[in-house]
Amino acid sequence: MSRSPGVRGRLVLTTALITTGAMALMLVVVLLAANQLMASQVQTALDDRIDTVAASLAARQGRVEVPDVGADTVLDGVWVFDASGVQVSGPDASARTTAVVDGLAEVRQATTLERGERLFRARPVAVPGPDDLTAVVVATESLDVYEASRDILLGALGVAALLVVAGTAATTAWTVSRTLRRVGEMTESADEWSAHDLEARFDLTGDDELARLGRTLDRLLDRVAQAIRAEQRLTGELAHELRTPLTALRGEAELALLGTPPPDVRERFVRVLEQVDRLNGTITALLEVARHSTGSPRQADVGEVVAALVAARPPADVRTDVAAAAGLHVAAAAELVERIVGPVVDNAVRHARTRVEVVVRRRAGRVVVEVSDDGAGLDAAHGEDVFRAGFRRSDDTEGAGLGLPLARRVAATVGGTVSVTSAHDPTTFTIDLPPA
Repeated sequence: MSRSPGVRGRLVLTTALITTGAMALMLVVVLLAANQLMASQVQTALDDRIDTVAASLAARQGRVEVPDVGADTVLDGVWVFDASGVQVSGPDASARTTAVVDGLAEVRQATTLERGERLFRARPVAVPGPDDLTAVVVATESLDVYEASRDILLGALGVAALLVVAGTAATTAWTVSRTLRRVGEMTESADEWSAHDLEARFDLTGDDELARLGRTLDRLLDRVAQAIRAEQRLTGELAHELRTPLTALRGEAELALLGTPPPDVRERFVRVLEQVDRLNGTITALLEVARHSTGSPRQADVGEVVAALVAARPPADVRTDVAAAAGLHVAAAAELVERIVGPVVDNAVRHARTRVEVVVRRRAGRVVVEVSDDGAGLDAAHGEDVFRAGFRRSDDTEGAGLGLPLARRVAATVGGTVSVTSAHDPTTFTIDLPPA
């Protein structure tokens, strides 16, 4: 899936499109103006030539004459016709040009025609003399020179327009980048913060829109921090309150097992002890989360924690292999790391056929724990449901469906994540933790 352009990309694209449209409109206007100016200039030049020839005409014996007709005295591209349309003078020309000139020989008013690359201008003129004769003078001019000048002008303007569009886009990109730099810094800062970093704030100075946004976000963070602290206090208090009755329950169950209860009663008390231990583990994790959020930061060697955790697991038919790089410390207490990794490993062992592999490595500046098993895998429909409290893959799956949700919550508390990175062949859960 392609990513949509960001704010900077959209602004630059919009500016470039608007500038391109404006430049295109400018070129159209210039082209129209240049054509109009060219036509006006050519027509003026033709009128000047017609006036020059008309001033030299004379009437003799009822006929129109052009005195001193010759190559040096007759202007090139000018024809003179008498009132009956008979050519009096004019240069030799191509058949096409001659046909157009002959068609203008008897006009009764000033007429302008454009044929191909030439412009023709015909105008009736009075011939000085006692006979009041009239003549028609036709002049023509090639448009090639004018069109070449116009094309050069448009080409130069086109290049200038491209430079303007590129310069405008570059200037917009630079300006927007400088403007959004503080937004980028705010985003990076927010990415580095985690739920336990309750005192981090943007603290932007100034009175522009970004500064006001930063102060609004700071106030929002204050309210979020208050809510998180209240939740942490409640979590700690509830955990302490729950431990007392659980301790009493465990004591009663152990006392009952010291006697000689019937086998079915003994089995029930054993199950009670297992559930009490499970609840104690959950309460311990909640207490560690509260201590981590309110206490001073600690660190742990993930490889050592994982190796000890796997070694302490009871024997099983599934083999568990650990490959851990040395010296990978994370910014969390060992107890919290165990509460994150433990449920994920337990889940893998529960669903594996023969083998579970735990790999601890550093990747992109983070500490990553990958737990893989060769089990049947996850349904694509499950997705994030495995991290929902109470979710179980099937009715015969052991456990209460609390381990993975608790692992993800504890990981989030220390600034990490727990996610499914491979649904099958093998099934892989990846734990991402911040380095110490």
